[in-house]
Parts: sequence; structure tokens; C-alpha cells
Amino acid sequence: MYRISFTVFCLVLVYVILLMLPGYNGVQSIPFYQNKNFNNIAHGTARELLPGNTLEGALNAVAVGADIIELDIHLTADNVVVVRHDASVDLTTNGSGLIADMTLIELQAFDVGFHEIDYPEKQAVDGIRVPTLESLFEALPDRRFLIELKPNSTDTGVALCQLVLAHGLQNQVVVGSFYSSVLRDFRRQCPDVPTSLGEEEVQVLVLLSWIGLGHLYSASGYSVQLPFEYKGVELISKSLLRTARELNLAVDVWTINDPQQMLELKKLGVNGIITDRPDVLHTIDI
Repeated sequence: MYRISFTVFCLVLVYVILLMLPGYNGVQSIPFYQNKNFNNIAHGTARELLPGNTLEGALNAVAVGADIIELDIHLTADNVVVVRHDASVDLTTNGSGLIADMTLIELQAFDVGFHEIDYPEKQAVDGIRVPTLESLFEALPDRRFLIELKPNSTDTGVALCQLVLAHGLQNQVVVGSFYSSVLRDFRRQCPDVPTSLGEEEVQVLVLLSWIGLGHLYSASGYSVQLPFEYKGVELISKSLLRTARELNLAVDVWTINDPQQMLELKKLGVNGIITDRPDVLHTIDI
């Protein structure tokens, strides 16, 4: 009994000491998040309205109220950065095969129209092709982009860095990835282009915020993108948002399409909502 009490005492003492330790100052502000308190972020170029990850979808998303275009990228066999969620073209085109095995010309021979219209408001449009990322940069030079590196490799990150810098868009792009190694490589290779936190980094941040030790977190990125809940556990809490504010991290929640949940999250104080329906989010005021 004495041993248990002593162990508990030591744990409590360590926790109190950790609470009293000075925290990190947080990350510096970046232009990407300075211009607006709340951002309407079009998930996959608003894939419930037009074919996802397309130029046409991005243009439409902006027209209906999106502030930021979220998209995914891959690299073709001839080293062109293209906008696409899946590594293959099988799911939503009239072709098959891996993007990494195709040249841009081969890839753009396929139609990105729908095999099935699976959302009530989605429009089927024939003749849409997998776009290059550069085509979106050229069509929307004043817009901001949240870009996810899909492949678990460094080549795509190198090509993305070169493209962003060539267009002078380092203040209009934030890069993310589910792969921690990919993010670490990108940060090292491309220090002028900001990143969000990776999956493992987000897990540590959420855990520390839950136990009141968020001030000890040292962030490597400038924002957090995470779901509202994971396996039935709500991740978006007042403690997380408080910790994020202390660290100067933006918090964007995905993927929210329900108007009531949009309203509740805006009231809670998230910095952005990633949605398939930016047109709906645009109408939600608090």
C-alpha cells in the first residue's frame, strides 16, 4: 500500500512540475492564415458539386464561396505534378492504371466524369481531365491552396516545392501529408513553404491538450487538420482549441457537410472547416 501511495505521489509531483514548466512561444504567424479569422475550405475542390480534384471543380468552389482549395497530388512518370486523390485512375475515369506509370499525355486521355452520380447535388460533366497543379495555379493565382502529398516518397515533394517557388506562391500554400517521413523530408528540402502537422504530430498535440500539458508541445507545422471525431472519440474540444491558440496553430476540421455541425464548429471557434459543400458553409453565419 505504501509503495502504491508513493508511486502516485511521485506521478502527481511530476505532473505538477510539468504544469509549472514554461511553455513554447508557439509558431510565428504566416501570411496564409493572417488575412481571415475563418476559412471555408473546399475539400477535393468541392467534390460533391463537380468531379473532385479538378480545375472545373476548383473554379466552381471559388464561385460558390470557398476561401481555400484543398486538393491531393501525385507525380506522373514524366515528373508532372497532377491533382488526383487516388494513386490510380480506376475509380472515376474510363481508364485504368497507376498515375506513376503514365505520362501526362497518357493520363489526360481519360475522362474524369462520373460512373455514378452518388451525391444529390453533384453534376455529371463529360470531358473533364486530370489537371496539372500548375493549371490550377495559373487559373487561380490569388487563391490559397491546402495541398496533400499523397505518395509515400520524396520525389513528389521536390517537384511540388519547385512548382510553388516558381510561381511565387509560398505564402498561398500549406502542405500536408499522412506520412511523417514525407513531411520531414519536405520541411528539410523546402523550408520556405509552410506545412501542417502530420498525423503522429497531431496525435501528440491532442493528447497533451487533453491532460493540460499542451504548452509543452513544440510544433513543426503551422496548422492542424483533423476529423471531428476518431473511432467515436471527439477530437475537437475547448482544450485543444485553447492549446492551438496558445501555440498560434490554426485548426481546420474535416470533412463537415452537415449545416448544423458547421454552425456548432464555427461557434466553438475553429479556424476553418474542410467541406464538400462550400456553398452550404458560405451561408452559415454566427
